[in-house]
Amino acid sequence: MFILSALLCTARNVTGTVVDETNSPAAFVNVVLLQDSTFVDGRVTDDAGLFVFDEAAPEANNIKVSMVGYEDLVLPIPADGDCRVLQLKPSAVTLGEVVVKGNLPTTRIQGNAMVTNIENSILATTGSANDVLKNIPMVNGGAGNFTVFGRGNAVVYINGRLTRNADEIGQLSSDDIKEVQVISNPGAQYDADVKAVIRIITKKPQGEGFSVSASTDNVYNKWFTTTEQLNLKYRTGGLEIFGMGYYSHGKNYDDEHILSTTYGASEIDMTSDESVGTTSNSATGKIGVNYQINDNHSLGAYYKFDFDADHRYGEYINQITDAGILTESSVSDVKGWAKAMPCNSANVYYNGRIGKFTLDFNGDYMQKKDNDRLYQFERNEFSDNRLVTTFNTTRSRLLAEKATVAYDLPRGSVLVGEEYTNSRSRDDFRNPENILSSELTDVRESNIGVFAEINQSFGRFNASAGLRYEHVKSDYYLDRVRVDDQSRTYDNLFPSASVTYSPGNFRFSLSYSSRITRPTYANLSGNYTYISSILYTRGNPGLQPARQQDFTAQASWRYLTLSAQYSYVKDVITQIYEPYGSDDRVNVFTLTNMPNQKIFSMFVNASPVFGVYHPSLSVGMQKQWFAIDYRDASLKLGNPMLTLQMQNTFTLPHDWYIEASFWWRSRGDWKNWSYTHTQSTVNCRVYKMFFDKSLTVYLGVNDIFNGMIYHADIYSGNVKMQSNVNNHGRNVELTIRYDFNTTRSRYKGTGAGQAEKSRF
Repeated sequence: MFILSALLCTARNVTGTVVDETNSPAAFVNVVLLQDSTFVDGRVTDDAGLFVFDEAAPEANNIKVSMVGYEDLVLPIPADGDCRVLQLKPSAVTLGEVVVKGNLPTTRIQGNAMVTNIENSILATTGSANDVLKNIPMVNGGAGNFTVFGRGNAVVYINGRLTRNADEIGQLSSDDIKEVQVISNPGAQYDADVKAVIRIITKKPQGEGFSVSASTDNVYNKWFTTTEQLNLKYRTGGLEIFGMGYYSHGKNYDDEHILSTTYGASEIDMTSDESVGTTSNSATGKIGVNYQINDNHSLGAYYKFDFDADHRYGEYINQITDAGILTESSVSDVKGWAKAMPCNSANVYYNGRIGKFTLDFNGDYMQKKDNDRLYQFERNEFSDNRLVTTFNTTRSRLLAEKATVAYDLPRGSVLVGEEYTNSRSRDDFRNPENILSSELTDVRESNIGVFAEINQSFGRFNASAGLRYEHVKSDYYLDRVRVDDQSRTYDNLFPSASVTYSPGNFRFSLSYSSRITRPTYANLSGNYTYISSILYTRGNPGLQPARQQDFTAQASWRYLTLSAQYSYVKDVITQIYEPYGSDDRVNVFTLTNMPNQKIFSMFVNASPVFGVYHPSLSVGMQKQWFAIDYRDASLKLGNPMLTLQMQNTFTLPHDWYIEASFWWRSRGDWKNWSYTHTQSTVNCRVYKMFFDKSLTVYLGVNDIFNGMIYHADIYSGNVKMQSNVNNHGRNVELTIRYDFNTTRSRYKGTGAGQAEKSRF
């Protein structure tokens, strides 16, 4: 309808795009239609630099473009009204100071994204990008791992480049961030198994010479955990050389109580009490170079390695009662070591613009090896003592490339691209005591993706549509023999579309997308992991991907935002318990596909400002329609979950700040899990800036009332399992950040093969 209306319209429309001296879109630029030198009509460019005069006055013959800091641009209007791309030139006149005050909404709808402005807001002082994201509507999480309400885990991009290490987010200063975009319904340019995207856009790069950014973060709950970060950068002209170092050492512990009841010929109750501590060490190093040939062309490369090592130790206490009679009682001493040999990864990229074309190419390589050893010595009251030893070695390798070409249209753009990944994951599992079967599994997979997206503006409307095609070939080998039943080939199409209506301060959008969730390599592993004498875990080589259809509506007005979403998931991947062979006394925690799951969620946020007080209140609701077979009947689980989040920030004189936050979640159901207790957390933090805001000291207390204790029941088959977990999240945290001559990296590599990296 929009296209037809545009074609039938007989009046002349005047359109164009305004860019700055770097060819980046220039937003909020004044564009005026003139009759000779007399004002006729005026507009302001949007975030993409686009301006549109629908049915422009026929007497207008000139157009004037003006912005503070740039020379005025006056041109005759072309006969067809298409001004194409207008580039501004910096003004030779330098102003002493300009102070602009306005009421730009903190959060607004832009296309299919919910955009939160960070620059010049209170969020710019919060510390790192981790601290910023915790204050974004619809986002929850921390330490580089975040979820979007109603969507689940989100992937995080910084200037178009996917963050592969959670610590990368903590290394970005909040003061360098321009805005954060939350996409709950990603389009065709993203991998089909990406459910939510968080895009962090930073400020334009400034400054030359050396820059240093360093921080130390120290957390105490029962032991200390310390994290040190150092970023170095040297920039001269178009050349930039950068390096990063990261190290973390610490301890954590958790307690878990499990009661599992199996209903069969008799009622068998199995209890397990676990108390496990973990000592962790991790290190990351990264070096790279970026060369910006000119404003339109840049290329670069980096190499990165990651190392992780964990030592686990603790005690398992297990008991089994059959019809109320104790039949087994054991105590196990547990020791385990997990070591990820240096994970090597590299990226090369080229980004360029030729006329109306924008080109982007990325090549990626990743290789890693994980070793896991576990020793459990069981002292059993009813049988002989025994030692259970498991060894697991996983080797993974990935080669990937991705290329896109974008073309500027008079009122939008079109993007086409392709992506190819070739991966291999080999898992060698051994149990010398032969309590569990030893296996060698090997998954070899190639994925070819082709996609296209078009975006067009029609007055106050903006519409986009996309289509992605993926061809996946997966070969599964067990003990070096190909298993035909578990080797698969997929050919799938994933359409997406959105439309946005923007009359003034009010914005409304509707979007649709088709997605897929493919099992991770760990999910497909047939190896058994020994937890205790009564519980094993394993993957399921027979798992099928889950297909999902998403419909999203979003709206924003001033400081209010609203989001609602409906999803239909087919072959949803679900965790279940099942007997180990014919032995009802031993359960296996594994995965299976269930027919479907329907989900509806709604979220509303208000973020007004009252002088020095900056509150943000969010309320969300999520309800599912889901059923599972339990005790020879269909058990329906559909109790909704409510979420309440409150952020409060006070700005005080002399660069002092106080933060207080509250998060609460009600009881409710998710898949075949029933959360039987509420969860909540209260956090407080005070921080102060020194030396012209280059040094910031933060002191906070997290989960003051220790309310993040987890209580849930899971139902499947003839088994009901109750789990209570205490991760001891209450802690005191001291963070110190120092920044000297910091500048944003010019690195424009976006990476390839991101979905496969996530599955590794």
